[in-house]
Amino acid sequence: MCDFAFVLLAGGSGTRLDSPIPKQFIRVAGKTIVEHSFACLHSFAPDARIVITVPADALEHARDLFKNTRAEVIVGGSSRQASSYAALKHLRADPPKNVILHDSARPFLSHQIIHDVVEALAAHEAVDVAIKTSDTIIVERDGFIQSIPKRDHIYRGQTPQAFRFDALISSYEELGQDKVGEFTDDCGIYMACHPMGQVRIVKGSSENIKITDSIDLVLADELFRIRQQQLTPNLMGLDLKGKNSVVFGGSMGIGKAIVQILEEAGSTVHSVSRRSGCDITDHAQVASTIDGLVREWGHIDNVINAAGLLIKSPLEQQSPADVAQQVSVNLLGSLNVAQCSHAALKASHGMLLQFSSSSFTRGRADYSAYSACKAAIVNLTQALSDEWKDDGIRVNCVVPGRTDTSMRRANFSGEDQRTLLSPYEVALASAKLLSSSDTGIIARV
Repeated sequence: MCDFAFVLLAGGSGTRLDSPIPKQFIRVAGKTIVEHSFACLHSFAPDARIVITVPADALEHARDLFKNTRAEVIVGGSSRQASSYAALKHLRADPPKNVILHDSARPFLSHQIIHDVVEALAAHEAVDVAIKTSDTIIVERDGFIQSIPKRDHIYRGQTPQAFRFDALISSYEELGQDKVGEFTDDCGIYMACHPMGQVRIVKGSSENIKITDSIDLVLADELFRIRQQQLTPNLMGLDLKGKNSVVFGGSMGIGKAIVQILEEAGSTVHSVSRRSGCDITDHAQVASTIDGLVREWGHIDNVINAAGLLIKSPLEQQSPADVAQQVSVNLLGSLNVAQCSHAALKASHGMLLQFSSSSFTRGRADYSAYSACKAAIVNLTQALSDEWKDDGIRVNCVVPGRTDTSMRRANFSGEDQRTLLSPYEVALASAKLLSSSDTGIIARV
């Protein structure tokens, strides 16, 4: 049994983010920010109580998000301090020995930090998480620099912060609601009432960022991508036996390798390509293929679109037909596959898996049309993972590195094949992703 309870503070309005919805309910990488933060805490201590404070007008929505968990979702206050106090009063009926408070806007909290906080809390009454500042700190007065303190002992505070429950709630009660608003965090409140008390500092992480401004969402999105590419390949096995899968672009390259791996894993697979009579640039042909397979199989569990086209040459040297063909295959075709698959995947709670390219992060000279389309596929994946979440459809994207396919050999002659990924490496990572419950994943291989 845990001797601590978590408090996840999600009561903010997110005004600095300039978003129509509070920042904690913005979706990133397939989940809301508060769900990511909850997962950090719950995965560390599945049996611990977790109290989540939210705005009153978001209570129903938040309770729906966490309806299949043991989270205790309550209304917070008009400020961070008021939300902390609301959670403490909620816990008082069955008080824990210790309480650990964390900002929901920090969804990258690591298990190592939580472990270090819990360990420090065993010997200290109060614990804070902080990192040394790398910036020069100035003290201002009337628009001028008054002083520049040395950075040796200047830290930037993060969360979680942890306390003996009795010590923290008594501090709130001693100060009263009027005075707690003068403080920016719980350590300040504790220290105001315990002038001889010591707050132990635990080392935080530069990745434990707080999503406050619009730029932070961009950073968060990239951090999730980095983490996902680290986690997804570590899935141990495949869960594809008895699944029905259709692979567009399954006659060659990565698509062909996926067909073989899925068949070996026990999946019933139908390979689709222009050779078999289905051109993904033709909406009617894609719809006919999907409808026919639903009639034949009864349901489709996975739709994989591995079709792609690259014509490598400077844009000004490509004909309008070349550009149109690349956009049609790489982007319009992906939209066709997604649109035609929706009903079938909604019925099966299945997965749509698309493919981008390492060029999506930065357009590459001599294949600008291809790069632009592959960047669009990432955005399509992120958008559909949100749109289709309530339909139970998972939408993910694999971003292969340089892979030894006939398309690549046709465009990059003379490459040392030993430096390239095998299509089967990419296919295996794809099959593992198909076996997962994840959505909104941009998995680099």
